[in-house]
Amino acid sequence: MDVLVYSALNEQTALKKEIAEKQACLFDLKQNASAGGGGGGSAENCAVAWLTSQSTADSGGEKYLWKCPADTAKWKIWEGEGWTGDLKVCDDTGYYRCGRSCSWTVPGGATKARFQLWGAGGGANKAPCCCGHAPFGSTGSYASVIIPVTAGHTYTLCAGCAYCCYGYTTSGSQRLSGCPSYVQGCHLCWFCADGGQGSLGNWMGMQDRCLPYKISYYNNNQEGYCICNTGGDWCSSNSHQSGNFTYIAGSGYHGTIMDIPTPTFENVIYGLRGIWPEICYDQNHYGYDVHAPVLGYEAETICCATFTSGNCCGKQCGAWQGNGCLRYPGAGGWSSHAMGGGNGLCGDAGKFGMVCVQWQ
Repeated sequence: MDVLVYSALNEQTALKKEIAEKQACLFDLKQNASAGGGGGGSAENCAVAWLTSQSTADSGGEKYLWKCPADTAKWKIWEGEGWTGDLKVCDDTGYYRCGRSCSWTVPGGATKARFQLWGAGGGANKAPCCCGHAPFGSTGSYASVIIPVTAGHTYTLCAGCAYCCYGYTTSGSQRLSGCPSYVQGCHLCWFCADGGQGSLGNWMGMQDRCLPYKISYYNNNQEGYCICNTGGDWCSSNSHQSGNFTYIAGSGYHGTIMDIPTPTFENVIYGLRGIWPEICYDQNHYGYDVHAPVLGYEAETICCATFTSGNCCGKQCGAWQGNGCLRYPGAGGWSSHAMGGGNGLCGDAGKFGMVCVQWQ
């Protein structure tokens, strides 16, 4: 065996061991094995820990990920093991933005299933004016749960759709949210992952700023850009001012688990909020726009669009145009950037939602 291959295999084994140890620490498996379930039991403790943990020393959690949503090192989602079957529901038309739904009947012999949801991505409008910018659409949220199932029971699996057209109006009306993905069936109530948010008004609101429709900056707290066209893009106002925006949490996930006699740490809904892009620009209206990562496709979805003196049209990077851009569940629409004379640009649609089910 090649020395490099052998070293890589050893490294992979060590990483798997480390992941297993951290998962065991997170869920306190010994405590779960001895817990009586129900209110006050281990499932409730794990849910509380997931929702409230915030320190970087913790294994992750909803509260921490509000502040640092793209910290993939904290994406600690319990995956289970020993799955013998799987089914994926998503757009297979080649447009990469449509919804899909079907019914799944639990096969004979199956006693446990894992459901994963990716909400559809948010769209991105055109940049309709000179010195305007329409950032990437926000990603859809993600949710996962493992529940006991009974052979013969049927579940409805619905993968959300993104808005079907490119954003090309000056009203911002086509920078729309993606639709949620959801599962309905025994033990599940309102289990869904919301689609990515649309309007840049949502984006600014998530930053908890006192002027929700003005872009203010970390470095000089001035207002050189305005959100305009009903939240479709931003435009220059007076002089250009440099600024940057880190990844910001967006849409959420939801659900309740019901009628499980002795719930364990597995029977908790774990999820990741949708994420807005990271953006940096200078006084010349130059800079970059980075799409947020999507669980399961982290490396493929962290795309960086740079903008200098030219115009960038989101449609040119549309997923179905043949260039393979962001053909992944929950991804947002591609960004657009307008310099002088760039008024004829088009935005991009968000990407499809997805539902996956595994069973054993």
